[in-house]
Amino acid sequence: MKRYLVLDDGFTLEGDSIGSPIIAAGQLVISNNLYGLEQTLTDATYNGQIIALTAPANGASGINPNEYEAINPTCKGVIFNSTAVHSKMERDQSLDEFLKNKDIPGITNIDTRALAAHVQEHGQLKASISDTDDEHAVDQIKALVIQRDLVKQVSTRQPYPNPNSGKKIIVIDMGMKYSILRELSYRDCNSIVVPYNYSAAQIDELNPDGIIISNGPGNPEDVTQTIKVVEELQNNYPLFGIGLGHLIIALANECHISVMKLGHHSTSYPVKEIASGKIEYTNHNHIYTISNHGIRDANFIVTHICPSDGAIEGIRHMYRPTFSVQFDPEAAPGSQDMTYLFDEFLDMISSYERA
Repeated sequence: MKRYLVLDDGFTLEGDSIGSPIIAAGQLVISNNLYGLEQTLTDATYNGQIIALTAPANGASGINPNEYEAINPTCKGVIFNSTAVHSKMERDQSLDEFLKNKDIPGITNIDTRALAAHVQEHGQLKASISDTDDEHAVDQIKALVIQRDLVKQVSTRQPYPNPNSGKKIIVIDMGMKYSILRELSYRDCNSIVVPYNYSAAQIDELNPDGIIISNGPGNPEDVTQTIKVVEELQNNYPLFGIGLGHLIIALANECHISVMKLGHHSTSYPVKEIASGKIEYTNHNHIYTISNHGIRDANFIVTHICPSDGAIEGIRHMYRPTFSVQFDPEAAPGSQDMTYLFDEFLDMISSYERA
């Protein structure tokens, strides 16, 4: 069955239906991920978005549930250059089965090269997966209002433990990837995951050694409750921000946030560590970034940048035990070059305890 990708500026592409037959609309994101399809589709940072994957032959090996980053994906839809028939292993689903079971619509055999070129020229666009490409479809997507409660939709409703015998780490769940918990488990951390709107007093009662503010979807300025919690706690605990958590730490210290024209969505974006000049490759998934204006006034130093466009990718507070990164140090998918940042966080906790 033919289906259409319709953008809010009237640009349309025709392809073939895959997955659920429902009509869906959301913010369009171009992803250059070459692998890790399951991890990409189940990353809650894509909540409310339509993901266009430029790599060919997606789904060739089926869908492996052991590589999910959340039980239920919350992306609105997915666009493929092409998909591949695979020889299904015993526990795997086919890509089409997975999308149907999760009620996610998709289109395959789309010219994603033309789509990426259009987005590169015009910037952030809304999109719909539709059965038609007429003026009515364009008018509907133009009228779409992007939701502002995206974190609320994906954050845990109740706190829960990920027990172990080491440092007690509170993870504020903004749309957390499971791989963050995996990295903490590898290091014997006694973790507790709490909702995005858990109060500072409730976190104090848990007596943590350190706090991680996780990745998640949407505009960080919409998550005012979490920003306030960080303001209240940052003088008392070591903090580590990841993705959206990085931006929340910045906003809690009156730094400025801006929207990127294209954003970063890839498993292999280069990141340069300022102190050493070392380049490492990381998984990125963001359209917001910290502006250079006001960083020094907020007593932060920039620790990492993206050499291809100068975007700020990491900051560290000059006086408090606080640091954060815009990329995903836990990878999933992507290079694991930066997993050592979890070790640095635990080292920072130990130094803070001795001080």
